[in-house]
Amino acid sequence: MEKYIKRLEENTSALLKTVKGYSVDKLTVKQGEEWSVLEILEHIYITDKVICGIVLKPSDKESITKELFGQNKLENILVHQREIKIKSPNILQPKGNFKNLSEFNSAFTHLRESLKEDIKAEKLIVDNRIHNHPFLGEMTITDWLNFILFHTERHLKQIEEK
Repeated sequence: MEKYIKRLEENTSALLKTVKGYSVDKLTVKQGEEWSVLEILEHIYITDKVICGIVLKPSDKESITKELFGQNKLENILVHQREIKIKSPNILQPKGNFKNLSEFNSAFTHLRESLKEDIKAEKLIVDNRIHNHPFLGEMTITDWLNFILFHTERHLKQIEEK
């Protein structure tokens, strides 16, 4: 899990570095129905928080393998096929809870640190439990953890294009 933690740290750092120094206008400007950068950041935070709750839950279903999707397939779906848009469920839509970048940075950094600590302390057990994703179907804990990384990367590319 050390490799995953390192990737999580790099992923977190890449996102925070990208938006560091963004003006209020750049963070809040919207084009049509598209989310603003601050709304994208809130969506990433909400998604991470929901996933952290999911992976800590028990499950009656288990896989015979650590991954059902695997890194390559998840990366392909989430990062390389960004032209395929899926409307986020209401629970994952931004609510306007972050008024500025500082509020996001604080909450996001704390959440990611908590995830790392849960993994290190083995509070989060990375086993073969399966939980359903609303669009992708059955995913193991490892798949969910990889989803966090690639979901952030997907939206990081979206932010960079703005």
